[in-house]
Amino acid sequence: MEYQQLIIAFCFYSLFVQQSQLTYAGKHLCPPPPPPPHEAVYLLQLKQGLTVDPNAYRNGCDSEAEAKTLSWNATRDCCEWGGVTCNAFTGHVIGLDLSSSCLRGTINANSTLKKLGHLQRLNLAFNKLSDFPLGNSISELSSMTHLNLSHSGNMIWEMQIPAVLSNLSKLVSLDLSWHFTEFQFGLTTFRSLLQTKPIWRYLSLRGTGMFGNISESQIFHLPNLQVLRLGDNPLLTDTLPNFHRNFSGSVLELDFSNTGIFGKVPGSIANLHSLWRLNLLNCNLSGSIPESLGNLTAIRELILTGNNFTGNVPSTISKLSKLVYLDLSSNHFRGSIPESIGNLTAITELALSDNSFTGNVPSTIRKLNKLSYLSLSSNNFEGSIPDIFANFSELSFLDFDTNSFTGPLPFSIATLTRLESLYLQNNSLTGPLPSNISGFQELQILDLSFNCFTGATPPWLFHLPSLFSLYVQHNQLTGKLPNELKSNYVEYSNIDLSYNKLQGEIPDWMFSTSMGRLDLSHNFLTGFEKQVWPSGSLQYLNLENNFLQGTLHQSFCDMINLEFLILAQNNFSSSIPDCLGNSNSFISILDLRMNNFHGEIPRFLPTGLQYLSLYGNQLRGQVSRSLVNCTSLEALDLGNNKLNDTFPIWLEKLPNLQVLILKSNLFHGPIGDLESEFPFPELRIFDLSCNGFTGTLPSNFFKNFRGMMDLDEENTEITQASNRTHRDYLYHVSLVIKGNEYDMGITSIMTSVDLSSNRFEGDIPNSIGNLSSLVLLNLSHNSFLGRIPAEFAQLQQLESLDLSMNRLIGEIPSLLSSLTFLEVLNLSYNHLAGRIPIGKQFNTFPNDSCCGNPDLCGFPLSKECGNNNESPLEHDDDDDSYFMSGFTWEAVVIGYGCGMIFGLLIGGLMFLFEKPKWYVNFAEDIAQHIAANKRTRQKKRRGLRMN
Repeated sequence: MEYQQLIIAFCFYSLFVQQSQLTYAGKHLCPPPPPPPHEAVYLLQLKQGLTVDPNAYRNGCDSEAEAKTLSWNATRDCCEWGGVTCNAFTGHVIGLDLSSSCLRGTINANSTLKKLGHLQRLNLAFNKLSDFPLGNSISELSSMTHLNLSHSGNMIWEMQIPAVLSNLSKLVSLDLSWHFTEFQFGLTTFRSLLQTKPIWRYLSLRGTGMFGNISESQIFHLPNLQVLRLGDNPLLTDTLPNFHRNFSGSVLELDFSNTGIFGKVPGSIANLHSLWRLNLLNCNLSGSIPESLGNLTAIRELILTGNNFTGNVPSTISKLSKLVYLDLSSNHFRGSIPESIGNLTAITELALSDNSFTGNVPSTIRKLNKLSYLSLSSNNFEGSIPDIFANFSELSFLDFDTNSFTGPLPFSIATLTRLESLYLQNNSLTGPLPSNISGFQELQILDLSFNCFTGATPPWLFHLPSLFSLYVQHNQLTGKLPNELKSNYVEYSNIDLSYNKLQGEIPDWMFSTSMGRLDLSHNFLTGFEKQVWPSGSLQYLNLENNFLQGTLHQSFCDMINLEFLILAQNNFSSSIPDCLGNSNSFISILDLRMNNFHGEIPRFLPTGLQYLSLYGNQLRGQVSRSLVNCTSLEALDLGNNKLNDTFPIWLEKLPNLQVLILKSNLFHGPIGDLESEFPFPELRIFDLSCNGFTGTLPSNFFKNFRGMMDLDEENTEITQASNRTHRDYLYHVSLVIKGNEYDMGITSIMTSVDLSSNRFEGDIPNSIGNLSSLVLLNLSHNSFLGRIPAEFAQLQQLESLDLSMNRLIGEIPSLLSSLTFLEVLNLSYNHLAGRIPIGKQFNTFPNDSCCGNPDLCGFPLSKECGNNNESPLEHDDDDDSYFMSGFTWEAVVIGYGCGMIFGLLIGGLMFLFEKPKWYVNFAEDIAQHIAANKRTRQKKRRGLRMN
């Protein structure tokens, strides 16, 4: 940019003057004397101590050919060697520029470099040196005026900058930025460096580990300083100073980006009347922008991104007529953009995103016809996007996403011939897309997602010659996809048309060799144009929730780079092909739920699977043993099929398994003995409901479910990492939550155990109490005996507990009242006795949460406690009524999942069909018996009260 060129010109002014006196058109007016022979020897010895990096293109330069030392040999004058500059009069080496030369190694204290006594400029930037060049011996280069070591260190530098650097009395330019080191560059060293150099002009110490309060360095007292770059030192703190005139007159650039600078911008910043560039990105500055900022009339770049600035943008900013780059994004600015912004006619890049701006976009922006970059995203702008782009011939980036814009797409946007990126997502734009366009010939990324565009999908959307990423998901577009492309050179990488109303077949060009990600989910697509596609580079394919049907053909197996295959909620009806488990398969996400797949689970499955969902199909047989090889598997959902097997105990060895759902199948038999010392170590969701499991639960079954114990950042790390790996795809499962079944994406905090509607018996294991992060626990509709474990009081995260329809006895543990997150409690239809605990959540539960337990008393039941004179016979009468109480409508609706289905079935048999005579008589006898018992209890209560 212009200001950078001028800064460089200024910093090297003296050298250019000297050279200009002695050269013309790049040639010396007089042949210079040769350099002393020993200086060439010193340079060759320096070369021997360094090596050219074989991985040069990755470490500091574009190619190995840029290694300037390759031209150094004794057969040529050293003044003609790459990077070497000699004095035109004396022939001494005065400049050595080995920047970006792919060099590795050490320039130690004994290096011959220190013998170049006339050296004035040394540039070793963008290399991989293993130590600070020369160490303390650098002080011997007493003629040094310019030293550039930026980006020249490797990852292991852990030393301080030599204090003797301050002995270089002629040094006016120092660049040590970005060594990726731990310099421990304290301000004491820095201050000593500054105090001996009142003539400093250029200082760049970005990313050098500086720390402390910047004001203690006295850097703002240097009268000749022109460029100061201290960015990327987060431990460097303090407030910005009052800029005195003795410091401010010559300053061209100030960079405090990514430091700990805090407080307000002082009004005295107006004294920096020569300032060209101010970079305060990602500091901790706050307050409003001073009006005096408008006095920086020489400024070209103003970067205030990522602070806590508030208030309105001052109208005086319009006085900055030379401003080329303005970035105010990621602050808390509010109000409207001043109309006077149209005065910034020199500006090429304007970023106002991620603030709280409101109102309409001022039409005066049309005057900024030099703009190449414009971002107003993530604000509260409203109204229609003004039709202002007709004269924006240079615009290449336009971002208006995440606002409240309404109305149609402005016509003039479609005329932008140089536009490369257009982001309009997350607004409320309406109407059909333009039927024709005259621009967009260089458009590469188009994002119109999450709007309300309607009508047929226009053909131009698929015929743009440079477009490779198209996002139009979550709109209301209709019609069919085009069968072919007009441009043979269109190479899409990403297409997302999900959540629209597209119909017809999927054309074969969408499976082209360049396509990397294709999402057509949640439409009305019915099939494929062809059955054979090129293998290509497709990695992500999501066709969920369409009307696709038929067989899953070979082409799905031939996509050798496919990692995500999501075909859920369609009408596929074939068996699942074994070829999906080819040895060269990279599939990690396989989602085939809610189809009509039949047959058995394939014998071979991709070993890299992380998520497998076959929920809601017609699969039979046993669980495929090949799953034991899927050591990366995190979620397995085989629910709602017709699988007939015993519990696959061998799954306990999968080290990363977090979700195991086998619900609603024909599983049977006991769980069996666990073989591993730490079974299911990461399990967080465990659902065996609605099967035929029997026997007792192993006593150690829940002891090592570490994924449900003390869930914290460490426990959620796998899921979070998975979500990053899986981009925006969340694992989906079907869970019963608080009485309702949901198809949901799994979050990192969801923990659930559901063993309901089986035939488990025996005691409930106390070890469940160790699952301190458990949210949902459902053991209903089994034959559990014994008492409710008191250890359940340790389940402090529990939100739903269902133990209904078992044979539990004893009192409800009073400590359960401490479960402050408990929203749903169902203890109905057991043999519990005594007083129901009171307080906290127990005061909020309805009557049916404890009904069907004749010996329970107290709120929320209508039965009061305190009657110690009831006879055992009366309890027996209540127990006699227990059986029939299970067939009331309360019992039908109190359960959920398969319990509700069973209850509705029995209820339907009783009430929808004509009642036989034997049933009527039986029911009447039972009803009379219940009524008599109730009257007897009421009389006794009245007698107790009278006494």
